[in-house]
Amino acid sequence: MLTPVETFWLNWHAAHSPAPDDLRARILLLSNAGARPEAVAESLGLPLVEVTTTLERFAAHRLTDFPRPALSPDALSSAAGVDAPHARRVADSALALFKGARNLHRLPASLRLALETAALLHDVGLAVDRPKRHTTGRELLRGVDLAGFTRPQQQLIADVVGLHRKKVKPDEEGYLAALSPARRRQTLALAALLRVADGLDASQTQTTQLHGVVTTPEAVTLRLSGPKAKGDAARARKRADLWRVVFHLPLETAPAPEPPPDLQQLAATPLTPETSMVEVTRRALAAHLLRWQANEAAALEGEAQAVKAVRVSARRWRQALKLFGGYFKRKPARYLRQLIRKAEDVLGALRDWEALLADVKAHRVEAKNGTSAGELQALTTAWEKERRSALQDVKKWLGGPEAADLHTALMGFISAPPVRADESVREAAPKVLRAALAEVAEAQAAIDADRPRSYHELRLAFKQIRYTLEFLGPALAPEAQALVADLVKMQDRLGALNDTRLLQRRLADYLDTWAEHQARRKAPQLHGAQGLLEYSHARRESWSQQVQDLTTDWPPVRAARLKQRVNALLRALKSTTRPARS
Repeated sequence: MLTPVETFWLNWHAAHSPAPDDLRARILLLSNAGARPEAVAESLGLPLVEVTTTLERFAAHRLTDFPRPALSPDALSSAAGVDAPHARRVADSALALFKGARNLHRLPASLRLALETAALLHDVGLAVDRPKRHTTGRELLRGVDLAGFTRPQQQLIADVVGLHRKKVKPDEEGYLAALSPARRRQTLALAALLRVADGLDASQTQTTQLHGVVTTPEAVTLRLSGPKAKGDAARARKRADLWRVVFHLPLETAPAPEPPPDLQQLAATPLTPETSMVEVTRRALAAHLLRWQANEAAALEGEAQAVKAVRVSARRWRQALKLFGGYFKRKPARYLRQLIRKAEDVLGALRDWEALLADVKAHRVEAKNGTSAGELQALTTAWEKERRSALQDVKKWLGGPEAADLHTALMGFISAPPVRADESVREAAPKVLRAALAEVAEAQAAIDADRPRSYHELRLAFKQIRYTLEFLGPALAPEAQALVADLVKMQDRLGALNDTRLLQRRLADYLDTWAEHQARRKAPQLHGAQGLLEYSHARRESWSQQVQDLTTDWPPVRAARLKQRVNALLRALKSTTRPARS
């Protein structure tokens, strides 16, 4: 008697395998249908001995007597009559859960394909043996060479399919006990995601939409919409028994909030003096979320310009919330700033090492005809190692749960801002711009050549007023653009000065480490250090020259002149005709 899995594969061999395997499969199928060996032989025009030999070999070896079919996932799905629209919806929901719950499952991104394939094939056993379709699906997948997957990957997919329905008791599944602890945990975690995703289309209508995954210390909540969402949500919660075992958090469902805003439309919203400051903030966050999204994939690959773009977006987000945070409830605004700050820290570390490397490489070119060029190679190598480490941190962060949390939090903030108060640009601009002017005046008065940090504080003050003008710019007079351009020039000079200060500190750290190494070797302290000392001296001279060069771009934005220009913008804003009341 053939099992359902054997019947499926023998039918496949009868239809697709070359001779003699196709003929042997037909012998077994006819025999299984009740035909006697003599009748099978007569029907197929074969000697009786060939029929009896085939039956005896199969009794001893079963399907191992046949070659393993080599099929793509699509071909296997088609052969098994899988409901493709349902399978695709389950796969999409599973991938959305994988992304939205990254901070919970912490599975490597490399397992996304295994989850997607398991979801597409989760019902591969349905038409073969409906009551046991999960275990039948597992056995079908164990009997095929799945194109594009290694044998261990295929085993993982098969095990996940086998766990996608019925109550799972991990301690009672013998094949799970044979897995390593790490692979066992991955199998159960993927199965937990697949079970919930399957429940989200229990109605088989592909109408229930998953809009977001919200994770708190108390529960995970799925935001759903659709005409069948209530029933599908109930099924998903029921199928979350393994989820609770693996992730130790209950799964809840809730109606999705209003449709998320159109970021493109919001970012392009015209600003006028009557625009509310809440809308100014939402517009700024949306514009830079679009920029982040456009560059995220390339940044994950380490592309330098894309990494810079996502770093700029993070900086603008935090500045918008810092400048206009008073219009929002403190707690949610503070939480979002903390998430953004983490992004800035990770992305900023890479930027710093890139700036340092660019400087030392430029110095090496200048010194190529001297002895110091070779002596700087070790420094370049050490800093390049730090840069590669920082780049790996960026990739890991962008592909990890914290980046997903930031994206979710930003979308939530933009969609439903936690407003505490509001006023128009006309009302708010004098307050925010004059507060920024006061910081510039204070920082300028505190400039001290013997206190390098004072220049950094001035840079931050200029940055704050520059960003304020950029955020409000479309509602201000055209002269605001020229003022921003002058602020950018001064900010760039102060930024270069800050880079030189950073380089001096990092170079001093390197020299200390180098000196300790020389001491352990009992080598002369200056042996091999001439190039490093020359470079350090060159950076000190560079600092002095950069301080002198500030005078080039400073006059148009010195505190007194800056105040005049900002006040002119505010007078123009005040005199702008108000819209007629209806």
